[in-house]
Amino acid sequence: MAELCITGQQIKFCWPKQSQPTLFIPALAVAKGERILLRGPSGSGKSTLLSLLAGINQPSSGTLSILGTDLHRLSQRQRDKFRADHIGYIFQQFNLLPYLSVYRNVLLACDFSTARKKKLAALNIKPESECERLLTHLGIDAKLWHQQASQLSVGQQQRVAVARALIGKPELIIADEPTSALDTDARDNFLDLLQQECTSAAITLVFVTHDASLGHHFDRIIELSEINQVEGKK
Repeated sequence: MAELCITGQQIKFCWPKQSQPTLFIPALAVAKGERILLRGPSGSGKSTLLSLLAGINQPSSGTLSILGTDLHRLSQRQRDKFRADHIGYIFQQFNLLPYLSVYRNVLLACDFSTARKKKLAALNIKPESECERLLTHLGIDAKLWHQQASQLSVGQQQRVAVARALIGKPELIIADEPTSALDTDARDNFLDLLQQECTSAAITLVFVTHDASLGHHFDRIIELSEINQVEGKK
């Protein structure tokens, strides 16, 4: 039986002052190294589920374990540290610091996580070398590395955000609809590069989208409408 990266039972989440939960997922399991497409329309609870997987929010009830760690047993500070050490998050709007260079934006992930730096050190890799390798593989020309992130195109910023998520080889990558602004060719090329990086480092990938046509890039599709048992979300 495959070792699990994500496992949850009776996961329920209700926003404050809401009478009905946004999510109720009886069971969730994702194997280590698996590449998952999590699909659902707007308002189906995708972003809420991601916030639980990343430890930003906690389930109102039920259990959720990431890499064998029960997130509900951790304090907010401990969850923040766990996320920095083990989870690379690619935001829909990228969340780069616009006044920092491309180079510094990528290295921030290692600045905030000694675990990521130690993992690279164990492989005799300097963070700067890994930053340069990732940027090169993701198609960011060296002449752009020291420009402010705000000066890059949307597609270039997306790739920088991916490099930041991948540096230090976190065990889990969560991607929140990062291809929504790309045309079909750019999107498919980007997904191929992301898959290559995840495969080479045995990284589990949870990729969220509303686009059913992307399914062939992934090991498995999870339809949120099928696993979320909240009435009205099916």
